[in-house]
Amino acid sequence: MGTESAYKPLQFFEYDRVSYKGKWYNERFKDFHFEAFEKYYSENPSTPFFELIPSGVRFKQYVGVIQIGKTTIEVLPKTGKENDKDIWQGVLLDMLKACHLLTAKNTGTAQLRLKSNSLLHLYFELFLNEVETLIHRGLIKKYRKEKGQAKSLKGPIQFAKHISKNTIHKERFYIEHSLYDKNHLIHQILNETIKVLSHFTSESIVLDKLNRVKKLFPETNNLQVESKHFKRIPLSRKHIPYEKSLLIAELILMNYRPDIRSGSRALIALMFDMNKLWEEYILQSLKKEGNKDFIIRGQKQKYFWNNSKVIKPDIVVESRNSNRTFIIDTKWKVVNDGKPGDNDLKQMYAYNYRWDCNYSLLLYPSTASQESVVGKYFIGQDKKEHYCELGFVNVLDSKKLDKNISKWILNKLKHTL
Repeated sequence: MGTESAYKPLQFFEYDRVSYKGKWYNERFKDFHFEAFEKYYSENPSTPFFELIPSGVRFKQYVGVIQIGKTTIEVLPKTGKENDKDIWQGVLLDMLKACHLLTAKNTGTAQLRLKSNSLLHLYFELFLNEVETLIHRGLIKKYRKEKGQAKSLKGPIQFAKHISKNTIHKERFYIEHSLYDKNHLIHQILNETIKVLSHFTSESIVLDKLNRVKKLFPETNNLQVESKHFKRIPLSRKHIPYEKSLLIAELILMNYRPDIRSGSRALIALMFDMNKLWEEYILQSLKKEGNKDFIIRGQKQKYFWNNSKVIKPDIVVESRNSNRTFIIDTKWKVVNDGKPGDNDLKQMYAYNYRWDCNYSLLLYPSTASQESVVGKYFIGQDKKEHYCELGFVNVLDSKKLDKNISKWILNKLKHTL
C-alpha cells in the first residue's frame, strides 16, 4: 500500500487515462487510488465521472475534483494544443464563478486561488468563510420538539412511554416539550459538513480556519444527511444568509462517500458536466452582455409531438427591435473537419421550424483558427429559407478564459438582422 500525497494535486484532462501500472502508468497514481475508484464503481456502475480500465481509470466529460483520503485528483477541461494544466485550472475556476457555482462574499476568487492548491480546498475555504460570517452575525435559534425524561412537568405527558419507563420512578415524567435553541436542521447540516472537511483537509490555511470554526460552532445532534433534508428548509427571509453555505454543504455532502474505503480512505467527488458548464457559461455571458438589444432565455421549451414531447434548445435569443428569434445550441466537442453530426443538424432544423426562426448557431470550442461554416437547409413547401451556422470560438485569450465570446456571438446575430 502506497503513501498518500498531500501536496500539489494530481491533474488530468477530461478523457485522460491513468493507471498505477501498464500503458497509462503515472507514478503518483497508486494501487489504493485504483481500489477506491473500483469500489466506488461497484456501488455506482452508472457513474458518469469515469470508467475503469486495466489497473486504472479513464475520465469522461465531467470536470472537477475527486479526493481519496488526502490525495486530490483534478480533472480539467481542454481544447486545442495548450497543455499547461494551471491555465486550464484557471479556466475551470473562471467558468464556475461566471455560472455562480463558485462564489465568495469576503474573499476574491483570485486571492483564494493563490492560497489554495486545489478546487476542493477552494470550496472548503469558501464554505468556512460563509460559516464564519454567520457566526459573527449571530446564528439563528429555532423551536424544536424533544421527548424525554424530566423531573418536572414542563410539557404534555407521553403516556405510553411514561407508563413503561416510570413504574418504579414515580418522581419522573416522560414528556414532550419545546426548546428554542441553535440545535436545529440547518445547523445540523452545517455541522455534518464541518465533520466531512476534517477528513480531507490538509492545507494549513484551511485547517486553521476549520479549527476556529469548530470551536465557535454550537454542538448539535448527529444527522445522516440526505437530499430530502435540504428540501425541508423553508424559503424565508430568515434563511437567506444561510443560502450560500447550504449550497456548498449540499454539494459536499451529496458527493461524499464515507463507505468507499481502500484501507481507511474515504472518497469525495465534486464534478461538473462540461457540456452543461459550457452551455451555462455562454448563457450567463450573453445575459451579462446582450440584455440591452436582446431577450435571452435558457432552456425554453415547446411541444413538438402530441402535446407530450417537448424540445428545448440551450439558448433562445429574441431581438428587442424586431420580431426575429435566434437559436443557439452549445456543444463541448471538437469538430476538426468543419462537418457537424447529422443528429445535431436535424436538431437545429427542428428548432428553426418550431420557433419560426431562420438562423441558428451551433457553437463549438475551437482547436485552432477555424472559420465559421454557414449552411442552408433544404427549402420546403413553405418556401422559407433558413440556415444553421457552425461557430468556432477560441476558449483562451492570452492563456486565460476569453471573456469576449459573448460579444463575438452577439455581433454575428446583429449582422443577420
